Amino acid sequence: MTYGKKIKQHEIVIPTDPLPVWYFIFHDHNSEKYIAPHWHRGIELSYVENGRIDDFLINKKHYSSKSGTILVVNTQEIHSIHDFKNTNSLALSIIFPYDYITNLYPDIAHQVIKINDPATFTDKQKLAYLHLQGLLSQFIKVYFLKIPTKYLEQQRLIDEILCLLLANFTEDKKDQEQISERKIYTINRLQYITQYVNNHYQEELNLALLAEKCNISKEYLARFFKKEMELTVETYINNVRAEHAYGELKNSKKNLTQIAISCGFSSIRTMNRAFKKLYGKSASEMKKKLIK
Repeated sequence: MTYGKKIKQHEIVIPTDPLPVWYFIFHDHNSEKYIAPHWHRGIELSYVENGRIDDFLINKKHYSSKSGTILVVNTQEIHSIHDFKNTNSLALSIIFPYDYITNLYPDIAHQVIKINDPATFTDKQKLAYLHLQGLLSQFIKVYFLKIPTKYLEQQRLIDEILCLLLANFTEDKKDQEQISERKIYTINRLQYITQYVNNHYQEELNLALLAEKCNISKEYLARFFKKEMELTVETYINNVRAEHAYGELKNSKKNLTQIAISCGFSSIRTMNRAFKKLYGKSASEMKKKLIK
């Protein structure tokens, strides 16, 4: 299989220059309500300072994040975010490239980070969790500062955060958690499908075309995708298109018809339907809100 040239930044971790990690601050004017299912080799840490994420799906487990919540997505775990509340929202996402971690801490190759269930913490882990919350909050504050030592401060905090995570929250992988050939095969197939959709969302896309690209039947692809991603192929295609259309609504002067066509929708009606299902409001309603 040949992958397309364009790849979503969420799937390939590109460090935020000059730092060795990728990070993003979600706050009121840039927060998205939906991030489609995806994964990457890096290890992702999510921290909510203010606001709430009603549904953070990690490796088929649903989490609800509120202020102070820290979640970690281990390498190659499929994850998505749905319904990030925008009122006074402030959150941080850091992705540590896998090679960066293994160079400093080779043991991660046979370990996982377990921090998503605080109810199981030891007293030592509870203290470490509080320390992590403070460091992550500090990282967000430094992000908004305009000081000559900003990158040095960020690097120091990144090192402390990573060290705390690895020293206090790692566990050896259980036999069933070791990546098997079957899991690698599944990941590669899903990666091909999702990247193809992201690279060709402006073109005609459907279940039959994707099945042909993967050399499998439509029926098998439909079952496979629904089982692994917890949504249908059609819904995934529409979600990706709606994400891009939402970006154009905010950042371009195109009218709704132009946006619908440029994002692969057959009409404003189909775009509105996809928006309503994903964001709770039609594209037309969101356009009016943005104009106001």
